[in-house]
Amino acid sequence: MSSPSRETQRPSAALADRGAHTRRLAASAWATIEQHDVLPTPRNFDLFFTYHGGTDPELMRRLDLLLRGGGTLSEAALETLYSECVAPAEIDLEAVSSGSQAIQDAAQTLVEQVAGSQAAIQGYGETLAHWATRLGDETTVAALVKAVATLSEETRRAGERNRALEQQLSSSVARIARLRQNLAEAKQEVTTDPLTGIANRKAFEARLRRAITQARSERGALSVLLLDIDHFKRFNDQHGHRTGDLVLRLVGRVLSDNVKGRDCAARYGGEEFAILLVGATLQAGAVVAQQICDALSAKHLVSRGSGRDLGRVTVSVGVAELQGQESAAALVERADLALYEAKRTGRNRVCVDATPAEPEPRARRGR
Repeated sequence: MSSPSRETQRPSAALADRGAHTRRLAASAWATIEQHDVLPTPRNFDLFFTYHGGTDPELMRRLDLLLRGGGTLSEAALETLYSECVAPAEIDLEAVSSGSQAIQDAAQTLVEQVAGSQAAIQGYGETLAHWATRLGDETTVAALVKAVATLSEETRRAGERNRALEQQLSSSVARIARLRQNLAEAKQEVTTDPLTGIANRKAFEARLRRAITQARSERGALSVLLLDIDHFKRFNDQHGHRTGDLVLRLVGRVLSDNVKGRDCAARYGGEEFAILLVGATLQAGAVVAQQICDALSAKHLVSRGSGRDLGRVTVSVGVAELQGQESAAALVERADLALYEAKRTGRNRVCVDATPAEPEPRARRGR
């Protein structure tokens, strides 16, 4: 009979490495939860597991700020971090809701596995302490033989438990990874405009609400651009909807090329687009808007099939900057009024909101 292959005798080195890495992340997450007196919920475990994994720079930056402050982390702060950095955006889909619950269930399994591992380690330590005390008082051969036999059996059981835990943790982490991938794909489908590949209106509005909250907490600037393709209906009537779709894709690409970091470009509806510029003042927003106008008007469209000249694509843009405690809807409305002014005064141009800025609160002046 041939001997079993090496692969059937023991796990691969890669699997062992993943298991060790998983255990380290789980242990680090659990240690942080205990150190800061955080409730050991599945959500919090998932949050700190992701944090120690080092795959989300924004989560790491924000959680580092909280951790440096010391003391107890509030559940409200952790819930906000989880919803904005780990959980998917607000999407009312049954599939996404089910996927989110599945991740919570898998995280609960991880919590229970780590807790069970700690209990097993504690029990093993108590056994060692017990026999250390007995051997200190009794050093007969019989006692030594019994101690060796007992400790050998306990060590064997501990090894089996560790191997089982390694497999369980690897399986749980792999399951969470698969669930997150499925959730990310579902989120992508419902937050992306299928024609242009950029964000849709729902995703833009969710991002805008979060960005406004963060801008106020950081006392930072934030601007919104609303763009409308000039004479798009006439272009569609002359050249057909298929060519019109190509124009929409072109505008989407140009917008994507002019945003970065936490900015967001979106198709707002029909031939209207929107851009969120995080950290941008009204003047900075106007510069970006003009760059987009120039980039589009410089492109001369030619039909691939017939070589027919299709002319140029131009856009009108309205720009507004967040003021005071106004709502997202009020900010967008001011950008829309500026867009209307750009249309009224000739199109293919940028108009900025002329609303006087609200005076800063007294405590903020001079900063």
